[in-house]
Amino acid sequence: MELSGNLKELDFGQLINLIAHLEGVLELWNLPRRRTAQLYIKRKKLRCVRMNGVFLDPLQAKALIAELAGGSQAAFEFTAKPFRTPCNPPLNWPLDKMLLTLFTQYDERQRYIDRLPDPDRRFRLTVFANPDSSLFLRAASPLLQRQEGASAREIAHELRLPLDQVRYYLHKLQGRDKVEPAE
Repeated sequence: MELSGNLKELDFGQLINLIAHLEGVLELWNLPRRRTAQLYIKRKKLRCVRMNGVFLDPLQAKALIAELAGGSQAAFEFTAKPFRTPCNPPLNWPLDKMLLTLFTQYDERQRYIDRLPDPDRRFRLTVFANPDSSLFLRAASPLLQRQEGASAREIAHELRLPLDQVRYYLHKLQGRDKVEPAE
């Protein structure tokens, strides 16, 4: 089975619901910034995400899926075919839970957009932060543990994540006393 089209006509959530029970590769192209991506789906789980030929780590994969769930435009083609999971370790994210979480976070981020920290405001970890408590903290903690801390802009650049997503994470972590302003 093949399915092709554009995310203008069929939004990402609807597309995933159509193909979730199948096994195959969802190819996306004409993404912003001339990117291409492949999502490997098997047994109602997202196994791997590859962008521009490179497999993404879980934090980067989550950022791309959030971008797609948020309405990013792209052309797509899904080809149902068996595959051996090409990444190690696989993500193994249940598609239904992944979409629910990402749509919820997207709505929440849109609600808080005016309250998100300035991209250049510096933050550092507090004594209450456990760097292993989340994917984001694990990846960003080397930057946030520095004496001068790190800004959302620096973290986004270093981790190759969307700036607004990093600002959202810092806002949530500040509300939980995991990060604090460095100044």
